[in-house]
Amino acid sequence: MKKRARAKEAPKTQPEEEQGREQAVVEYLRTHKDFFVCHSDLLSELTIPHPSGDAISLVERQLALLREQNRELKWQLRDLIENATANDNLSKKVHRFALAVLSAATPQAMLEALFSSLRTDFEVDVIALRLFFDDPSLPPPFADHPEVVLVSRNAPELEAFSSVLKSSRPICGRLTAEQGAYLFGEAVEQAVSCVLIPLGEERRRGMLAIGSQEPDRFRADLGTMFLDYLGAIVERALHRHWT
Repeated sequence: MKKRARAKEAPKTQPEEEQGREQAVVEYLRTHKDFFVCHSDLLSELTIPHPSGDAISLVERQLALLREQNRELKWQLRDLIENATANDNLSKKVHRFALAVLSAATPQAMLEALFSSLRTDFEVDVIALRLFFDDPSLPPPFADHPEVVLVSRNAPELEAFSSVLKSSRPICGRLTAEQGAYLFGEAVEQAVSCVLIPLGEERRRGMLAIGSQEPDRFRADLGTMFLDYLGAIVERALHRHWT
């Protein structure tokens, strides 16, 4: 006599599976009554009813506030971690920049390290370096570099940068048409946003301009701490080769 094939069990429906999982959770909590003592942080994420008629109970209101505060703290922590990571990466780049520029043996090697590091590590699009001198017969020893321009301190073109040269800090933002044309010439379209860094404090040795095609790369409200460091490093390297 042939055996009748056993009918295959129909798979559980989704609601039945969910009920099974819920029951498992219920049984677990019944046998682990101190679960929320050990995991009290979960309470701020759970929705726990507090019967109070049509009114919202004080406990529910407090829990809602705690959840909102918890979300805000998580966002703040995420922002702090992202900022800390970005600052750490930037510090490493500035450190590499300082080693490359300050360890160069010759003026030309120093300038090559300066421009190469700015383009590679800091990903800037255009760079302009203006070096000032008083006596035309004693120019600084950087005249042969194609991206360096020697300028008399009394040159009328520098009037457009009077506010920069009087400042003790780098200035970020958009260039005027006159400033952009003087610094970058035909490449001015790549300097949508720019930072101007005065070099030297008591007596200006020059000015370093860095431009980017990104409109918000060098915003006017950008912090300048790391840009201050760059300016100080460049000024010290110039001082080493140009005394």
